[in-house]
Amino acid sequence: MQTAGCDLPVSILAFACTQCYVKRDVTIMRDVENVMNTFDNIAAPATGIGGAISIIRISGPDALAVGRRVWHGRAELGEANCRRMLLGRIGPDSALAVYMKGPASYTGDDVVELHCHGGPAAADNALKAAFEAGCRLAEPGEFTFRAFANGRLDLVQAEAVADLIRAGSDLAFRVAGRQLEGTLSRRLNHLHDELTALRAECESHLDFPDEELEWDESVPERLAAAARETEELLATRELGATLRDGIHVVIAGRPNAGKSSLLNLLLGVERAIVTEIPGTTRDTVEADTVLRGLPVHLTDTAGLRESSDPIEQLGVERSRRSIAAAEITFWLLDAAGEDPGEEVEEMIRQAPPGRIAVWNKIDLVPDRELPEVSGPTVRISVKEARNIDTLLDAFAQLAVHTPRPEAPEVAVNARAAELLEEAEGKIREASERFRAEEYELAGPALRDAAAAIGAITGRTTEPDILDHIFSRFCIGK
Repeated sequence: MQTAGCDLPVSILAFACTQCYVKRDVTIMRDVENVMNTFDNIAAPATGIGGAISIIRISGPDALAVGRRVWHGRAELGEANCRRMLLGRIGPDSALAVYMKGPASYTGDDVVELHCHGGPAAADNALKAAFEAGCRLAEPGEFTFRAFANGRLDLVQAEAVADLIRAGSDLAFRVAGRQLEGTLSRRLNHLHDELTALRAECESHLDFPDEELEWDESVPERLAAAARETEELLATRELGATLRDGIHVVIAGRPNAGKSSLLNLLLGVERAIVTEIPGTTRDTVEADTVLRGLPVHLTDTAGLRESSDPIEQLGVERSRRSIAAAEITFWLLDAAGEDPGEEVEEMIRQAPPGRIAVWNKIDLVPDRELPEVSGPTVRISVKEARNIDTLLDAFAQLAVHTPRPEAPEVAVNARAAELLEEAEGKIREASERFRAEEYELAGPALRDAAAAIGAITGRTTEPDILDHIFSRFCIGK
């Protein structure tokens, strides 16, 4: 997009401006007005304060007038310069400004973005000027809420905005991007329309019971297909949860098994102190990383052994708590140790959740016969970085049932999964009622199923649910 004298992207949210504009129906609008006021002017920082640039976003019916009061340049903000980045000033600070006319904006209302220097004083000056010109501070998620209320985004896409912000891996980012584009919404809308059509077919049997009409013989098959669609969407719940929330992995085992060395290797930095002295790690060491495209919260624990040292005892106790709370445990076994069988027995006694038995130091004893261990088992050398890919394959297989996960087409969140389960149950009930020719009961079941699907995208959603969803957003989004 052209700017005054240079080419600059006018907004990281430019994607939203390409979406079709569909105003929400009157009933939905009455409900959302009870959650947040959608008719005044709001302003908030859209970027973190303290970087090179701060963006102050203004949205509302008088956004252009507010922008003109706050920002001044050679060219005036207005329709003649819509979507053009203009150079001017906000008080003593040089700043860029861009006007995006509604409804073709992120929120669906008129929007002005002010790009000033990123220091706290510059951003504070611009924000205060916006307040003095007729704005109030936006509530958390209020810009995206207005996009939903104005039909710019449905509820699935709005949640995808939050997922994009929080994405902890490339896979999570790509899935969120697809859902913002509407991939999941299209499938849900098609399912909703099909359930509505099937309900109409059931009710026609009630309205014209004695008429010699040609009934749709494919209804049972269509009901079965709708049930399969809900099942397929529900099957993405586990991967969706892993991509959004990450997975807690603990590295455990005896002292000097190589736990801290493995942590450092997986992180690619020297995060934990490594020495040949047993018990070097006295406390848990935690870090976030990405393994096989999955966001992971990694915890290195103190070596498990009996000790008279009260500090080491506290570390061991904390390690046990971390192991108990883990979703997956890399249990390191010393392949070069004096009694490998005893190490295996201790691992079995601890019964760590999601255990992967990891024989380390195979470089020291390449020909040693090691005890058999049930469950996922790998042999590695942290020192030589040998077989680490095998360990990561075992981790991904245990976490998401495939050693090389790829970004799925869709991945539903917990809220959507709960509603899909409700819809699936109602569809199966409707199918049974239809086969029994109990059309008066099949119709209401399909109505409830369609309502559950509609609640996922926001066609039918209670105001308190909307408030809960958008309150989790940051201010400025």
